[in-house]
Amino acid sequence: MTPYAMLGSHIGTHEAASLSSRLSAWHDAMVAHERRLRAGLTDDVCHDECPHAEARALLSEALQAFGSRAQELTFLRSRADDDSRRHRSGNVHPPAYAQAADAPPRRRPAPASSPHHA
Repeated sequence: MTPYAMLGSHIGTHEAASLSSRLSAWHDAMVAHERRLRAGLTDDVCHDECPHAEARALLSEALQAFGSRAQELTFLRSRADDDSRRHRSGNVHPPAYAQAADAPPRRRPAPASSPHHA
């Protein structure tokens, strides 16, 4: 269950459930959008209808619907802050934590073998 769905079910209203559904769809679109930007696809640049443009309005709705619990929506909050304006303006360098989410998992080094005593 996503954090959006958990908050919507906690509030229990039709409006909260509807917002939770829209937030989940926005989240998926935002993740896909940022992955395309990091891949360097030149035909996928930020514009007025990209998910970055929706972040502030959705955060405002979440604050109204969920109250202080909306602060738990860190992904939404991070995209609604000043960094989202930088994305819309064409500077498409996502924050380091967003880049790390797509990085391949690190391999742990093999344990050093200890000398065998016979």
